[in-house]
Amino acid sequence: MNQRRIIFLSIFGAYHLIAFIFTLVIESQKNDFSLLTGLLGKISWFKYGTFFGLALIVTEVIWTWRESKNVEKEKEIMRHENNLLKAKIYDFTEAAKKAATTVK
Repeated sequence: MNQRRIIFLSIFGAYHLIAFIFTLVIESQKNDFSLLTGLLGKISWFKYGTFFGLALIVTEVIWTWRESKNVEKEKEIMRHENNLLKAKIYDFTEAAKKAATTVK
């Protein structure tokens, strides 16, 4: 894994950990209505937080798609190079066979 992916997944993991802790705190305080009414003012923060999570997911999908595209290009280049090398070996063996038949 490259460093960019590790940093991204660390941020994504921290985001999910914070969201999990937030839901645990809310669940443990469900009988305290003053806490719940105080949270109504902060709903927009939670909305922005969830949007940030969606943006992280989209970013990961785009990065994965680009990386798979680059890997596919590299595979095609290597396959082409492998075919060229096979053709050169075939040419050398044919030239050696011709040289052996002309010597006899």
